[in-house]
Amino acid sequence: MKFRAKVVFIALTVVLLLPVSSFAQTVDVDYENLLSDEQLTAYQSMSQAQIQRFLESKQGYLSNYFVLLPDTGERVAASELIFRAAQNHRVNPQFLLTLLQKEQSLVEEKTPKLTQLDWATGYGCFDNQPCNERWRGFHKQINSAAEQFRYYFEHIMEYFFQPGKATAIDGQVITPKTIATAALYNYTPHLHGNSLFKTLWDTYFMSLLPDGTLVQVPGDPGVWLIQDGVRRAFTSELALVSRYDPDLIVPIAQPDLDSLPRGIDIEFAAYSLLEGDQTGNIYLLTRDAKRLISSPDVFRTLGFNPEEVEVVSESQLARIEDSRPVTISDAYPVGTLLKNKETSEVYYVESGRKYAVVDLAIMVVNYPDQKPVVVDSSALRKYASGFPVVFRDGTIVKGTRPEVYVISNGRKRHITSEDAFNAIGYKWKNIVTTNDAALSLHPTGDPIVIN
Repeated sequence: MKFRAKVVFIALTVVLLLPVSSFAQTVDVDYENLLSDEQLTAYQSMSQAQIQRFLESKQGYLSNYFVLLPDTGERVAASELIFRAAQNHRVNPQFLLTLLQKEQSLVEEKTPKLTQLDWATGYGCFDNQPCNERWRGFHKQINSAAEQFRYYFEHIMEYFFQPGKATAIDGQVITPKTIATAALYNYTPHLHGNSLFKTLWDTYFMSLLPDGTLVQVPGDPGVWLIQDGVRRAFTSELALVSRYDPDLIVPIAQPDLDSLPRGIDIEFAAYSLLEGDQTGNIYLLTRDAKRLISSPDVFRTLGFNPEEVEVVSESQLARIEDSRPVTISDAYPVGTLLKNKETSEVYYVESGRKYAVVDLAIMVVNYPDQKPVVVDSSALRKYASGFPVVFRDGTIVKGTRPEVYVISNGRKRHITSEDAFNAIGYKWKNIVTTNDAALSLHPTGDPIVIN
C-alpha cells in the first residue's frame, strides 16, 4: 500500500487467462474504471458464512485463522473480522478479500509469514519506508483499510486522485471515472498494483455476464441491465426498447440476480425531455446522461416539442449523470444518420459532430428505426469528425474469422467456447457478422470462459 491517509457466489465466473492457444490476443485493463462505486460500497454482498466458505474454497491460511482481540479477549475468525469491518464501514467484503490477496496474497497463501498477517492490507506502509507500528496486526489492518476506503468515498475531493481529474501515473495520463477508482489510486499510486487488483477482482467476483447484458428471471416481468458489476432495473418498457433490443434478454436465476448489487434504476426513455419540478430546468436525456438545454431560445431554435416535455422530481434528475449542456451550436442534438450522395458513406451526426459508420451492420444494430438522409458532401463538411461508431454494448458479433465476441464497455470479449456461449443464455441467431475493420474499432477485453 502507498496511501495518503486521512486519519452465494455465481458458479460461472470470468477467469482472466494469459493470451495463449485459443485466444491469441492482448487483454487490456481499463485503468480509468477499475471498480464502480456500487461495487466498492455493496457491504451486504456477503454474509460471514459466505466469506468463510469463500476462504475455504481457496484453501488458504485465513480459512482457519483466528485472532485474539486484546481489548475483549474474544477469539474471532478472520472471516468474522472481515465481515465486521465491512458492515461497520459499509465497504464491500468482496473488496476487502481482493485487497488481502493483492497486498499480501493472504486469500490463497497456505503458510504466510507473520509479517504478511501483521500488514495484511498494507495499511500504514509506504515505498522504501518501514511500516507504521501503530497499525500492526491483522485486525487493525482489516478495520483500518475498510475505514480508509469509506473515508475516501465520502471525501475524495481532499485527495490527489479524483474522479474526472486527469493525472499522470507511471507515465500514463489517467482520468478516473469513479470515486472507487480514484480511491484505489490514492491507496496505491501505481498502475501495476491496480492492474493486479483488477485482475483479482475479476477472477474472484465478476459475473460471467458481461456489462451490457440484459437479464430476466424466468416468469418475472422485470428486465435488468448488467452494468459496471451491478444490476439496473428498467422501470418501463419504453426505457428498455429505446436503448436495447429485447430479443437479447438472457435468463438468470433469482439467487444469481440477487447476488449482484443494485444500481440506479433506468426510468425514462432515451432522448426524453425532462423538466425539474422545482427549478423548471429542461434536460435532454441521452442513453446514460442528462444534458441541460441552456435556454428557452435554444429549446425553440433546435426544434424541441414542448408537448414532449415530462415533469419529474428533482430527486429523479439528481440520480442521472450530467453531461455537457445543449447549446445553439448543437446541430442534431438527438442524433441522425446522414448519407453522402457522392460516396455513399454514412455518418451518425449528433450535436454538431459526425461519426463514420464503417459497416451497415453497425447501422442496423445501433439505429434500427432510422433511415439515412441523403446529403451533399458540402453539408457533411460542416461537422467536425469524431471516432467511428462502434457496436452498442451487448451486441454479439463476429468478423471474417469464426471467433465470436460480445461487446462490453466498448471492448470485444472473446466467447471462448460453445459451453460459455450457452451458459450465458445467448441465442445463435443474434450473432451479427461484420467486417474486420468494424471489429478492430473495439479494443480487446477479457475473454469469457467457464470456470
